[in-house]
Amino acid sequence: MGRDLIIRIITIIIQVIIVASIVFSAIRFMPGDPAVLVLGTEKGADPEAVAEMRETLGLNQPFVSQYFDWMKSAATLDFGQSIFTGEDVTESIMERLPKTLELAFLALLIASFIGIPLGIAAALKRGSIADSIVSTLAAVGISFPVYIIGTFLILLLSFKLNLLPASGYVSFSEDPVDHLKKMALPALTLSLALASTIARMTRSSMLEVLNKDFIQTLRAKGLNENKVIFKHAFRNAIIAVITVIGLELGNLIGGTVLIEYLFNYPGLSSLLIQSINNRDYPLIQGSIVLIATLYILINLFVEILYGVMDPRTRKQ
Repeated sequence: MGRDLIIRIITIIIQVIIVASIVFSAIRFMPGDPAVLVLGTEKGADPEAVAEMRETLGLNQPFVSQYFDWMKSAATLDFGQSIFTGEDVTESIMERLPKTLELAFLALLIASFIGIPLGIAAALKRGSIADSIVSTLAAVGISFPVYIIGTFLILLLSFKLNLLPASGYVSFSEDPVDHLKKMALPALTLSLALASTIARMTRSSMLEVLNKDFIQTLRAKGLNENKVIFKHAFRNAIIAVITVIGLELGNLIGGTVLIEYLFNYPGLSSLLIQSINNRDYPLIQGSIVLIATLYILINLFVEILYGVMDPRTRKQ
């Protein structure tokens, strides 16, 4: 297990280097000169001012020199300063990251509380009306894009019923109740599609386990049906479900872009959108590399958790 963990860590380092290299290279080929954008339309027309600004930003250096200088700084989590605000990129990212993580974890929690019980109910009532309803709702939830779901929830819960605020953000320390109210709609929007995936996975895993020989043996011995279902069947089925949940958490962190924009939520994804619009190289690079690194680390955590919950995988 220790040797496998070391190999995984080395693999992660290589993956992060590859991602960082791709991001650095791709951004350099984006249309528009950052020096001109920083100077504005009037000063950007002056070649001397542009040349001076390119030197200040380090853009006059050869591509290879820029690459190695940036990689050396990025290794210490130093992504430079924002071109437009002058603020430290790492500080800006770390200020927004907790908000995105909170939104993603809350959405994951809601999705799990919705999806797992529905999946179990559908598996236990296979072929029934309840099973058909759950399967249909799951298919609908997966089919609709998040911005459609979000718009519908805003119209229904905010404008029509006036139950929840449509947008904005308030810190928990400032007003816990208002904080949760403003978090509710974006978290619910993110959770519905995920709940559909979890419900389908739970149903599939439960059906697979319920057809195993050991389940039939337990029932033949007269063991209480609730114990058969929740102590034995669900315990085995949940392993695959947790794997899906863990992987979806990585997708949530990177997939909150539309939701944060739709609900005016000040997370990392909305910061990334702003930096792309401004051609803010340092901020774009830092944000994407951090999101990709988080996704890779979450995958590692899921693999380790899977091994802990299913000892058979450690022997392979």
